[in-house]
This record gives sequence, structure tokens and C-alpha cells, in this order.
Amino acid sequence: MVAQSLGFDQMLKTSRTSKLMYCCIISSLVVILITTWACPESKVLLSTREHTFEELVTKPSGINDPCAGKRIYMYDLPPKFNVALLERCGKKLVKWIDFCPHMQNYGFGQMVSKSTAAPLFAKDWYGTDAYMLEVIFHARMQRYKCLTNSESEADAFFIPYFAGIDALNSLYTDNRTETLGPELVAWLQDNATAPWQRHGGHDHFLIAGRTAYDFARPLEGSFDNWGTTLLNLPELANITDLTLEGRKWLGMDQAIPYPTGFHPATAGSLRKWTDQVLTVSRRYLFAFSGALRPSMTTSIRGSLYDQCLRATTRCSLLDCSKIKCSHNPVPIYSSLLLAEFCLQPRGDTATRRSVFDSIIAGCIPVFFHEDTAYNQYSWHLPTTDPQKFSVFIPEEGIKNGSIVVEEVLGSYSKSRISEMRDELIKLIPGSLYRHPDSRDAVLTEKFRDAFDLSIDGMLKKVASFKLSNASTTVRS
Repeated sequence: MVAQSLGFDQMLKTSRTSKLMYCCIISSLVVILITTWACPESKVLLSTREHTFEELVTKPSGINDPCAGKRIYMYDLPPKFNVALLERCGKKLVKWIDFCPHMQNYGFGQMVSKSTAAPLFAKDWYGTDAYMLEVIFHARMQRYKCLTNSESEADAFFIPYFAGIDALNSLYTDNRTETLGPELVAWLQDNATAPWQRHGGHDHFLIAGRTAYDFARPLEGSFDNWGTTLLNLPELANITDLTLEGRKWLGMDQAIPYPTGFHPATAGSLRKWTDQVLTVSRRYLFAFSGALRPSMTTSIRGSLYDQCLRATTRCSLLDCSKIKCSHNPVPIYSSLLLAEFCLQPRGDTATRRSVFDSIIAGCIPVFFHEDTAYNQYSWHLPTTDPQKFSVFIPEEGIKNGSIVVEEVLGSYSKSRISEMRDELIKLIPGSLYRHPDSRDAVLTEKFRDAFDLSIDGMLKKVASFKLSNASTTVRS
């Protein structure tokens, strides 16, 4: 291939330098052959270096094997670790909250009422709770086409523990007790010895459907401290935890999208929505949706609220302290669809579901802190080139009053806004979780949703680890 691409034969006839190059190449090949014969291990090292971890994931182990490098073994945990927790949804997890409606329809919640919703929201829209990710993910994993019953053939291992649902008692009640984390570790030690010893847990992952901080209580901390100790258990130190918000300094945390209210079952439904996103008349420059945080002195939400009011007809304001937004996507998306840009300030933590609501609505997100998205969703968003799909305004400029949002956003041309919206359209499929019962081949094969991208990211991470570990083993 090198000779053909460089016109090597002709070069040899016309250049003495090329003759020297030819001799060097032949000499190098001889050295490689001798080295390979004398040191067979070098074959492994050379072969490993030839492949990127991306190729390692997709490289066929046999003819027409679509699951090569993609096989996942899902542990058959006792029901108390997952589905049995759902049976306690009726105020048995938290006495003052009934979670049963949120767990319906594979964790999507109740369907949006067709009688009260605008026609646009009459199909494939649900009142999805932001913290039902574990239920949603489990339903999709049960239908994952490359599940395997063989531990020895598995490329990765999924632990179907409903960590966030189990944590509810510790997070929202005064009568806090130990969660099932330590029992999970004991079960894995008794039942997963061989898979665990193979890579020390580096090829294992679980879903913890809240922020990582909800599972990071110090082991020596009292029950008065926030959260559970799950992610601090030393036995689980090497597994990858897929959360709604990770701790950016820890390599085992990986943030994946919050569940939104749109879960299409057909490609037609997805196309109808994206057509609406592209053609809707956006009469506001920007929008702010959410509740204020008056008790948080560091929050800029109050300042943004005031700026929105001063912008009058150029800003759409949805105060979620007055209108229940958490389980009703209709008012949220009705507001987002009217604006070119959507403000995304930090809330109780750096991230918020509204980021993905904004993307799905084609409303260009405006970030004020890098931890809201750029340092989080590397498997799902182009975080290395964020200006393609978003705007960044330093939080400090809002606090000291030196930046007026209306002026910054008003400087964007119509053509630039159109280009950014085109990028958002590309991100819509990967920002939502499609319906697990979908039989639409176009939707399931052509469009990679948030679940698909999460699995892709995990498999690539495992393959990269194995590649690096193999190289280290050969060198040593």
C-alpha cells in the first residue's frame, strides 16, 4: 500500500535518495521479522498497537457477528435489589411520596393526557420523573440484542441494582437506615468471583439514577450526613457508575442524560417532532424556566429572573414555583419552543434536566458554569467543541452585573442561530430514551438514543482498559 500510494517504483528509477529509502525499508522489515522470530511476545504487542479501542469493540470475531465486542452479561440479582423495590412505591419508600405513578410504563410515568395536551404532545409524551433512570435503563437492557448468558463470552457486566430507588429512604426521611449496598457487595463476592478476578471490576457497570453526590457519604460518616455510601465502598472502587451527574475528578463516574418526557416509539414520531422544532415560530430571543433558589446565596437564578423581566417581550418566563413542571412536559416545552436560546443556570447541583429538555426543543442552551454540561456528558454531547451547540456566559459576569444576557444573545446573527439549531437537531436522538417496546427498525437501527450511546461509551471504555492492560502486561 505504501509503494502504491507514493508511486514508489517510479521514484526508485529517478532518485538516488529513494534507493536509500528503499534499502532502509527492507532493512526495517528484516529487523521486524528477526525480532518476531526471536521474541514471539512482540507479535502480541505489535498487534495490539495496530488497533484502536474503537476497532477493538467492532472487530468481528467471526463471520457476520454483529455482537463481537458488544456482549454484556446482566447479573440475575435477587429481586430485593431491583424489582421488589418497585413494589414498595406506595409511600413505603418515603411515607409522604407515592412513587407508583412515576414507575409506570417502564419508568416513563403516566402518559400525557390527550384531552388536555396540545396535539403536539398527544403521542409518546410522558410525565417522566427525573430520577427513574434505573427503571428505564433496566427495561432497555432486558431487550439489548447482545445480552449473553455466558460469563466467559461477556465483554462487559451490568449490575441491575436500583441504587437511587433504594436510596430514597436515606435521602428523604429522618429514620435513615443502611441501604443494600453492602449486601450487594456480599452477593457479588459470592456469585461473581470469576468475572471479578478477570479485570478487578473494571468491566462492570451499574446505573445510579441520581447525582453521584447522593451516593458519596463517607464510610465513617453518620446517618445525619447526606446520601448513601455506595460509591465509597472499596469493593466497588473499579466499577463504572453511570449517574445523572458525576464527580469530574473521578474516572469511574460517567454522567449520562436525564430522562425527559419524550420517548418515541417510531421514527415517524421522532421526525414529526424534529420537523416541528425546525419550523416553529420562535418569537422570543431567550427563555428561562425553573424555580428560584432564594436560600442559595451563590445562585444566579434570581438575577437571571430579573434580567428576563427587564427584557420584557424578548424573554419567555416560566416560574416552576407557581406551575408544577416536574411531571408535566407540556408547559415546559411550550415555553422552550418559543425561544431561540434557553438559560441553564445551576440549581441544587451543577446539572439540570432542563439541559436535555432544551436540546430536544431545539432551544440553544446557555450555560453559566462548565460543570452543567461540558465536564459531564462526554459520551453524548460534543463537549470538546461546545460552541457548536451552546453559548457560554461566565457566572461571575451575572453576579457582578457586568453582563447583560439580552445583549450577548442579541449579537448572534440569524444564520449563526440556524447553524447552531442544526447541530441541536443532530443531538436530539442521543438526548432521549426511546420506548423499549419499539418495533420500528428505522428508529432502532438508524438513530442512536441515550441508552445506545451509554452502552457504546461503556464498551469503548472497557476495550480501552483491556488494550492498555494488555500492552502493560506485554511490556512487563
